[in-house]
Amino acid sequence: MLAPAPSSKIRAEPAGAMTPPIAVRDLTVLYDGRPALEEVSWDAPPEGLVAIVGPNGAGKSTLLKTILGLVPQAHGTITIDGKPAGRGERIAYVPQRSSVDWDFPATALDVVTMGLYRRIGWLRPIRRADHEEARRHLDAVGMADLADRQIGALSGGQQQRVFVARALAQNARIYLLDEPFAGVDATTSRIMTDVFRGLRENGSLVVVVHHDLGSVASIFDYVMLLNRRLIAAGPTATTFTPANVATAYGMPQEPHPLPLAPVC
Repeated sequence: MLAPAPSSKIRAEPAGAMTPPIAVRDLTVLYDGRPALEEVSWDAPPEGLVAIVGPNGAGKSTLLKTILGLVPQAHGTITIDGKPAGRGERIAYVPQRSSVDWDFPATALDVVTMGLYRRIGWLRPIRRADHEEARRHLDAVGMADLADRQIGALSGGQQQRVFVARALAQNARIYLLDEPFAGVDATTSRIMTDVFRGLRENGSLVVVVHHDLGSVASIFDYVMLLNRRLIAAGPTATTFTPANVATAYGMPQEPHPLPLAPVC
């Protein structure tokens, strides 16, 4: 059950004087007349790994979809590098695994090649060089040996890695991922973490809906705590506190709460 949202309106501090890669202003989203997000304002940091954390029903996935322009019943504004959101030229998106049709007759290589379509053109033939590039992205996530395997025949972790490889193929500036670590094996978790860190080193912004509180501090540079309203946002070291987590999840605070230990 969703905990009551705080009554006070909180806005995350701007990432700096430069135009933020994602700027959300007074965002409210309604589903069947009920708020999924309420007056959320947030400036993404220029680059780095950002975790969006909150209970089920907090609006985490809704926020990503609204940034992508996929939610029509949204009020407020979202800009990408100062321009209206929804065009997607510089954004790669990895949806939840549960939203994908895994019976679709495509191989892992086919799926990753789809990430090149924006550059190739939808009606243009796929060249050998395109397939070679797709294989390089599969290799980056440890899936080159299974390039010709039907996507539905892969394990959950392998499927997730293929979709991360498809995102890499888009050569984006911003990456939005909806619970990529959910239900994956330790190998997949390690590989994806390494890939995300590599993107950070190249100056990309990686925004991840994340459910494992124990690993937030060990993976992410920044955190956004959400429960329909913005609870807190900023560097993980100063923002991911027991008090903020308790507020986000609607939990009573202990007099001396234990610190959240990172999971390596």
